Amino acid sequence: MKTLWAAALLLAACSTPAAADTNYPVKPVKLVLPFPTGATFVVGQMLAETMTRELGEAVVIENKSGAGGRIAMEHVARAPADGYTLLLASPTLTITPAINQNLRFDPLADLAPVAKVAEVPNVFVVNPQKFGQADFDALRKQLAAHPGKFSYGSGGAGSSNHLAFEKFKALTGTDILHVPYQGASQAVTSAVGGQIDMVINGLPNSAPLIKGQQLKAMFVLTRERQPLLPDVPSAVEVGLPDMVVTTWYGVLAPKGTPAAIVDKLARAIKQGLSAPEVRRRLADNGIDYVYSGPGEFSAFIKDDYAGWKKVVAEAAISIQN
Repeated sequence: MKTLWAAALLLAACSTPAAADTNYPVKPVKLVLPFPTGATFVVGQMLAETMTRELGEAVVIENKSGAGGRIAMEHVARAPADGYTLLLASPTLTITPAINQNLRFDPLADLAPVAKVAEVPNVFVVNPQKFGQADFDALRKQLAAHPGKFSYGSGGAGSSNHLAFEKFKALTGTDILHVPYQGASQAVTSAVGGQIDMVINGLPNSAPLIKGQQLKAMFVLTRERQPLLPDVPSAVEVGLPDMVVTTWYGVLAPKGTPAAIVDKLARAIKQGLSAPEVRRRLADNGIDYVYSGPGEFSAFIKDDYAGWKKVVAEAAISIQN
């Protein structure tokens, strides 16, 4: 009898987590956004809407902006590993540990990949008053002939467009002055006004300014031309295949979240975002639906970190705050 009772207790103990995972979720799930505007907000809205439908519980957006995305990442990393607090991440996840040696947490070790969900193309734009007649070859010659004369803007030291431009400088052997701003939108405004000469920015936000001739596009940082700007050459076409740099988005949970919950979330995300009307709405905002599950997303994160680590080392960039 004692043996049967012990076996029953062991069976109950082993089955409890699985049962809890099967019942998940039983209350609202928070999706934490590190940036409250732009493509991050659009993707976040789409995820909250579609995951709510697929999971049968509300998925609510919680904005925790600041410190280049570190506040949101740390908040989720320190949250209970129960699947009720998720992060919508972007390249700041892999850039932050590559560039900052004094973090109080490890974004790569303390967060569990759930699914990569989308990518946003970037575009290299210049002030048309200064480079109105130049194509990329002419621009490249000007940059090479006048080291330090021209400037580019970014959303701040350590931002993805800062590192993308440093990668461009390394690939082209050019010297261009970096002017950091508090956000990418400010850098774009300064490029329009002529306070700086050029910037790399997301295609959806830049396309209206390009079509309105407030900015001039030199190339898109993709392998192929983009439907929003069909006349603008790709990075491959201008001879810079290594300048294929997109802004990706993915969902992560705290480390230790049960695999059954991670898998259920991944399935809900894939099912929700793959619906034709949802993909069409993303495309209308210049966002590409690109799905990969936990394993593939984890491998992607490692590769992305290695790539940015190389850029940081070559450019000797370091941030200690």
